[in-house]
Amino acid sequence: VISVLVAWFFRDPNRKVPSQLGTVVSPADGKLVQIETIEDPELGKCVQFGIFLSIFNVHANRASLPGKVVAVRYRPGKFLNALRPESAQENENLDVVLIDNGETHSEGEPRKFRIRQITGQFARRIVCWVRPGDILGRGEMYGMIKLGSRTELIIPAEDSLEIVAKIGDKICAGSTTLAKYQTTANQPNNVPT
Repeated sequence: VISVLVAWFFRDPNRKVPSQLGTVVSPADGKLVQIETIEDPELGKCVQFGIFLSIFNVHANRASLPGKVVAVRYRPGKFLNALRPESAQENENLDVVLIDNGETHSEGEPRKFRIRQITGQFARRIVCWVRPGDILGRGEMYGMIKLGSRTELIIPAEDSLEIVAKIGDKICAGSTTLAKYQTTANQPNNVPT
């Protein structure tokens, strides 16, 4: 029974990753428990998405946008229940900071975004195999949190950002769209009449 449960936790099902430019996909499976505008000390005005992973969810983490890893930062901490809001600040966590490939900005300038893996009461191990300089595609797996936890995505809040997910949604890493940046490439053509 234990070996079946372990295999269940670490499964990596195939996912259909949206290809439309500017699409921001979920970095984790689970329940969307937070959508909040924040002032991030490094990234400025941002939208933060919080995802709770139960022991029944796939625990793989995936890139929300295509980009280059510029930092991987580990911070030791507590192991509070991941449903508690303070767990995001107090628990052991690991940030992966990326610069997108320019597809989400109308002028083509890249922007930074962050995915934070946070341990929970029972999840005591964060796995992350990317390093600064690595390139990730949208929906590409880069790590996991073992046995239930929380994952946060922090992306720049701009007028071109449309949030499409809602709190309470059950979401899938790499395939569920959380938001879309409007880009010149994904805007409908305006044909004069």
